[in-house]
Amino acid sequence: MILILPILLLFLLFIFYKISKMISRTVAVLIDFLFLGGFTAYSLHKIISVKIASGNAVYFWDIIFFIVSCVLYYIVLNYLVINFPRLAACINYIISWIGTFLVYTTICIIFIGNFPQLLNNEFFSKLTNLIIISIIAIITFNIRKTMFANEERNENLHF
Repeated sequence: MILILPILLLFLLFIFYKISKMISRTVAVLIDFLFLGGFTAYSLHKIISVKIASGNAVYFWDIIFFIVSCVLYYIVLNYLVINFPRLAACINYIISWIGTFLVYTTICIIFIGNFPQLLNNEFFSKLTNLIIISIIAIITFNIRKTMFANEERNENLHF
């Protein structure tokens, strides 16, 4: 019985590690998938969905367009990572920064009402917030980098 408990705890720790890794990878691309898929579904709703379906079937086509746009986005990013790694690294960092900015801004507005006042000077306070966003974006970028490429391609892409 005493031997089973450490093994069970190690097993639970391993499962927790795998789940947290999966969640961090999902969150790394979730913002751009939601934005791109939502924009695609919204844009094609009046142009295509309403013309090919009626009633609740319109939303079925919106979901199909959402999924197809996300899959195409993933394929294009993988293609860029394989054939144009420097360009893909720049694009991924820009996307990571925008996603991090949106999440940081949303959290600050919900909980505080504005960016937190970190310094007495307003300009330097906003600059400090942008530096914090950039540091978090580098972490998100590294997660995205491992998600869209394998390890031997990533060795040359330090950003």
